[in-house]
Amino acid sequence: MLRITLAIRDAEKLLPPDRELADAAGRGVSTLVKRHLIRRDSSAAPEGEMPKSGYYGQAANSVTTEINGNVAVISIPKEGMALHYYGGIVYPGAGKKALAIPQHPATAGKRAAQFDPSRTLLSLVWPKGEKSGTLREKETGDVYYLLVARANIHADPSVLPEESAILDAANFAMESIIC
Repeated sequence: MLRITLAIRDAEKLLPPDRELADAAGRGVSTLVKRHLIRRDSSAAPEGEMPKSGYYGQAANSVTTEINGNVAVISIPKEGMALHYYGGIVYPGAGKKALAIPQHPATAGKRAAQFDPSRTLLSLVWPKGEKSGTLREKETGDVYYLLVARANIHADPSVLPEESAILDAANFAMESIIC
């Protein structure tokens, strides 16, 4: 889970109380994060590349805001968001030998196990001694999935808005209830 935490410090004893400021800041940042993720999801895929899977749109729909006193916590519980932001290594799940990485437009949003064998026949090609293999369409030889023992995901801080935009959204939202 990826989280943004905002602590509102009311050193000047401004009105309204801290909780209302935290609530406003939380709503403002939550809206910014949702819009950022939706924009990221809706940007068109370049010609010939994989179609968008809707991942970031799903992440936008999962955004929640929790207020506890003067603290607003914006969470994105969509699986994989923290991995995209911080980076890391992904290994196959229990009982699996490899990760299946989509390589063909027909695989968009589908897991390898979701292919109907009566409609698309895939064959496993994994040469001896190699660290990776493929799942190919039997008739055409098109590669549908690359099979690997692990995947290194590079950190991508752009999955969230820039810090300055987050602070601006929080400040704008708080100013709107103070003024």
